[in-house]
Amino acid sequence: MSGKNKSVSIVILSYNSKENLKECIPSLISQTYQDFEIIFVDNASTDGSEEFIRANYPEIKVVQTGKNLGYPAGNNAGFEVAEGEYIVVVNPDTVADPKWLAELVKPLENDPTIAATTSKVLIYYQKDKINTCANTAHYTGLTFCRGLNKSASELNNYQPVGAVSGCSFAIRSDMLKNINGFDSDFFLYQEDADLSWRIRFAGGKIMYVPESIIYHKFKLSISPQKEFYLERNRYLILLKNFSLNTLILLLPAFIVTEIVTMSHAILNGPKYVKSKILAYFWIIQNFKEILTKRRETLSKKRISDKEFFGFLDWKIPFDQVIENSILSRTVAALFNSFYELNMNLIRKIDVSIKDTKNQSNNLDFEASNT
Repeated sequence: MSGKNKSVSIVILSYNSKENLKECIPSLISQTYQDFEIIFVDNASTDGSEEFIRANYPEIKVVQTGKNLGYPAGNNAGFEVAEGEYIVVVNPDTVADPKWLAELVKPLENDPTIAATTSKVLIYYQKDKINTCANTAHYTGLTFCRGLNKSASELNNYQPVGAVSGCSFAIRSDMLKNINGFDSDFFLYQEDADLSWRIRFAGGKIMYVPESIIYHKFKLSISPQKEFYLERNRYLILLKNFSLNTLILLLPAFIVTEIVTMSHAILNGPKYVKSKILAYFWIIQNFKEILTKRRETLSKKRISDKEFFGFLDWKIPFDQVIENSILSRTVAALFNSFYELNMNLIRKIDVSIKDTKNQSNNLDFEASNT
């Protein structure tokens, strides 16, 4: 880690993560690949995280945000001081395998067409189980852990994927600058999906690297607060990235997905229903700002929506949200049949990239007359 002009900048964002850092930082420092710097971003922790890093690891760059900026804006603060050609984002509640970084960066060094790579993330508490092997990006904006709870011996193919996992991924610094990093409006959850969509639309390739192994202290749970951010940010992803024609074509899928997500909220109780309704109101209240971001995103698109659909999935892994196996299989058979049919139909319809500017303007016009 000594010296200047490192090839890799590892950005680790922390909010009251002192205890996790005691395992995470040593695992990073002991990597077989040593051409890196570590940038520690503290989101105004109150548990002494910043003091712990300064006292024990003086070689680490420390960025103090002064307040909790959320995950995307906090990481963006780290990106601003990063000097590496490749930027690596890793969660503080992880422990990296010694070859994690070497394997994660190798494809970027060997293939200039690859924009980002993502790791094989195993569950820290059950090291023989998968947390995620890249994320599954559903065409309605939903995002799921790919391979959750499968055996760690599975999903060992190096392959292109639709989305990185925000837990552990690498990206070229020039691509990150081109797409302006994370969208700070997301605050929590789905920011990695939005980043991945924009990488793909900018013409970048995302690769899953199974040899890059990291262990995550992961427990699946959805609180009312998480429900709000998941749903609000899903709408943001769709409104920012898809052309107007595609949004219209997706209306049947959106309606079905609202039935699915509202049913999930109702089954979990009134607080979850309130969170989903608040997500609707947030989108309405901030629609003009969303349109501004939409224009910027569409201006950087280098592939059509039709091409992009090749990276998305139609299948929802209902077993990740429904514990009863019989019920989850029944629901999956019903809804995934529709999603498959709907996606196959949309894939046959080309939405030309040259129309995206006009479609953005049309949406602006419609908004100004509501």
